[in-house]
Amino acid sequence: MPTTCVFQLDRLNPVYNSGEYISGRILLRTDKVKRVNAVYVTLEGEAKVQWSMSGKSETANYSGHQQYLHSRTNVFDNTLFRAGVHVYVLTLRIPPDCPSTCKGPYGYIAYTISLTIDKPWGFDEVFRKPINVVQTLDLNYNTEFALPVKDENLKYLCHWPCVSGPICSTLVLPASGFTPLQEVPFRLEVDNQSPHYDIIGVEVSIKQHFVFLSRKPVKRNFYTKTLVKELISDRTLRLSKRQYESSICVPMDTPRSTLNPNYIVFLHYTLQVKLKTGYFHYDTDLSVPIIVGTTSLQHLRHSVHTQQPVRRTPTPERQRLIERVTPRPPAVEEESGGEADAATEEPHQAIEDDEPPSYDSCLPPSFSFATLAGSQQTLGSNHAVVLQRIHLPKFPGFSTLIGTAPAHGMEDSGLDMHVYRSYGSLNTDHTGRSLDTFGSLCGPLSEQVVEQEQEADAGGETETEVLDVTAQVHRARIAEVEEELQDEHLF
Repeated sequence: MPTTCVFQLDRLNPVYNSGEYISGRILLRTDKVKRVNAVYVTLEGEAKVQWSMSGKSETANYSGHQQYLHSRTNVFDNTLFRAGVHVYVLTLRIPPDCPSTCKGPYGYIAYTISLTIDKPWGFDEVFRKPINVVQTLDLNYNTEFALPVKDENLKYLCHWPCVSGPICSTLVLPASGFTPLQEVPFRLEVDNQSPHYDIIGVEVSIKQHFVFLSRKPVKRNFYTKTLVKELISDRTLRLSKRQYESSICVPMDTPRSTLNPNYIVFLHYTLQVKLKTGYFHYDTDLSVPIIVGTTSLQHLRHSVHTQQPVRRTPTPERQRLIERVTPRPPAVEEESGGEADAATEEPHQAIEDDEPPSYDSCLPPSFSFATLAGSQQTLGSNHAVVLQRIHLPKFPGFSTLIGTAPAHGMEDSGLDMHVYRSYGSLNTDHTGRSLDTFGSLCGPLSEQVVEQEQEADAGGETETEVLDVTAQVHRARIAEVEEELQDEHLF
């Protein structure tokens, strides 16, 4: 049975940030006794580049190597390695300056955990476990990542003698720093001054650019890959302007940008926009650099939260309809209901204050309401029925009383309140005279009522009886006035 090795790490998906610790254990099983020099565990991180270029007579090879991490820990130092199962506990640390794992056509950056059985004769037995490392990059630490970026382009489709107007385009991003799975908003402004050609569409893409640096000999090689692409089919007609506003999402497994130019594998990103002109013309390209990090910008995170749909507060009319349709559950206890009303009083008041002004206050009053003296006080007495008090302006000229002033004590008397509640509307005769003339005829009666009210305040017991008698007398007087008016109408 051959020797087997199993790596059991603390994570099923071996992805670690730079600066973190790797914990786990290694299970090594052997079927016989082996003579060894040592058994050790290593954690390695390196970058390698290699490519070749062929010419007419010879081929040039380019290669480079860069070590980022190498740590070795001996787990067995004796010469005789016994058969059986051996368990080794791991605790390894990744330095914070290690670049992220990535892979391109001409090179890569990789990290591995390996267990090596060093034999005195023959080849060593090596067991490897690859891991992924993500170098952390907080975009909030550098203010340049939060600044907007912009690119402009001016292109002429035709030259002399077929002179055409230019196509002016501007690409603007609110910031340059983004993270995987984050939307990249952009704004594209196009001014098509060409009298012959339309812009048939716009292509937006995120490009990944690799730069490979070889040491022997020194040379650079480049490679570009499209991560995601979207097409906008809206046209920009000739001699017209148009503004495009959209966004594109950064893919999930996107390595962060490389900021150290000394690495032999350098990685950066751009947002590219192409204006499709057609008719055998080259597309107009606009490109702005973007930085891919691990922690998004704080102001972009807030903008995303403020874009969530806001729940609108219903108007008073809509709230009254909802209360009519929705049945209210019966109150269990009066005390709990009182506490709930006290707790919700302030939020309801805040909602009413936040509502726009009601136009009900602009409606003219009814005839009976306008001609009845003391209408403002009567309206104020019914504030418990109406949710919001209506403040009506004073309308001059509506009173048809014989005197120029209302009867003494009419506004504050209990008689006025009682008559208003008994008669919702007042009729008029053929002369247009209102029945409100009882105010001038019953002036002494209303004064007597005031005196009786003052006496009732002193006594405290006869107030209700006096008001009832006064109301009966007043009803009789109104009946007499109506009979006189009917007699006049007959004559």
